[in-house]
Amino acid sequence: VKTALAVLEKQELIFRKRQGPGQPNRIYVKLPKETIHYTDRFLSLRQTKNCPIDRQDSFPDTDRKLSGNKKEIKKNNLAIRGSKEPLSPYGKFQNVFLSEKELEDIRQTIPDWKDYIERLSGYMASTGKQYQNHAATIISWARQDHPASRQRNYESEEYETL
Repeated sequence: VKTALAVLEKQELIFRKRQGPGQPNRIYVKLPKETIHYTDRFLSLRQTKNCPIDRQDSFPDTDRKLSGNKKEIKKNNLAIRGSKEPLSPYGKFQNVFLSEKELEDIRQTIPDWKDYIERLSGYMASTGKQYQNHAATIISWARQDHPASRQRNYESEEYETL
């Protein structure tokens, strides 16, 4: 794969853009000018608008991105999960999505619910981590922070010893 990508890059058919340490490179496909005229009749107006006309080193809006990986697709579909209720953004970074029902459930079960929403929002923004269900995460964190106290039973039966 590395050899094939190196050959394509040498032939100026693709462009690799680094995103940073620990992040995957983005690979953009370039279409040579001579192939654009041939494919124009097969592409829609929107598709031809996104095709690069020549082999440029700079990539404005004319570059074409390869399809994303599963994690990226899942991140984009985060708002469309389980329930079909509309989700509203909460938190300082507006990245905690909750439905009205989930928010009401959190309000009733967690006394300092606003702090947990802010905590989750800040954590997700700083680490880039995503959760499938933000309400479940907040409730789980609250249970970990404040475990339910066990009621001790000091009663015994008639012939039991303590």
